[in-house]
Amino acid sequence: MIFIRFLKKLFISIWKDCTPWQAALIISIMLLILITLIISFVQVIVPFTYIAV
Repeated sequence: MIFIRFLKKLFISIWKDCTPWQAALIISIMLLILITLIISFVQVIVPFTYIAV
């Protein structure tokens, strides 16, 4: 929950402090990084769950 609140405040502050083009670019890069992290995390965790079972 704290992480989600942190991301929300981060996105809001980016939109307030940047021009719309800069904010869109920064947020799209951040979302791309988050999606990559989630996919890599799943690729690491899933094989270990199969080994454990």
